[in-house]
Amino acid sequence: MQFEAGGNDIGPPVAVNSAGVATLTTSFAAVGAQSLSAVFTPSDTASYISSTGTLLLIVQTAAPNSGTEVLILPVPASGSFTLTVAPGTVNLTVAGTNAIGALNPITVSDTRNTYPGWSVSGQAADFTGSGTAAGATISGNQVGWMPTDTSLATGATLGGTVTPVAPGLGTTAATLASAHAGFGFGTSALGANLTLAIPAATEAGAYTSSLTVTAVTTLP
Repeated sequence: MQFEAGGNDIGPPVAVNSAGVATLTTSFAAVGAQSLSAVFTPSDTASYISSTGTLLLIVQTAAPNSGTEVLILPVPASGSFTLTVAPGTVNLTVAGTNAIGALNPITVSDTRNTYPGWSVSGQAADFTGSGTAAGATISGNQVGWMPTDTSLATGATLGGTVTPVAPGLGTTAATLASAHAGFGFGTSALGANLTLAIPAATEAGAYTSSLTVTAVTTLP
């Protein structure tokens, strides 16, 4: 068996063994396509005939030795969550049977890289009278609000409008703004427009209440 590459002999002829197989080991100096041939010339022409087999071989460079290493980076939890309520009183202005006003600015800052989310709510205490209205009260449920903002952190949303009396802000706290887990990173500047429905036959005089603003972290 004579092996050839591109019509040129590769080494000397190789004898075919009893199984009809001939082998040859060689190498190529350049990459690319190589046209290989195996030309069989029988020594016993009475029993066997000549034959030629061809093969197109693509020679490529051997892949370099390589390996991989796993890199692990433990990023620590950082940041903080704060609620700031601007100081000062909120003076409600009477307009017919209602009184209106606006909350002082409320700032929520969340710089935690764990992104647990958060919620801010508000609840109004009962009003107590003084002076000529001493001893008189007005339920905190007479107060309602419409949440507002000048900026919201990514993914944060305002709570819904709460109307006075039904249900009002006295018995149950209402959401001013919130952010689900995975959102809320950054600063939110919040507020609310207040409306108090003055009950009929309310004694004249000065009344004082407080509205408590609470911020909590939302679980993931």
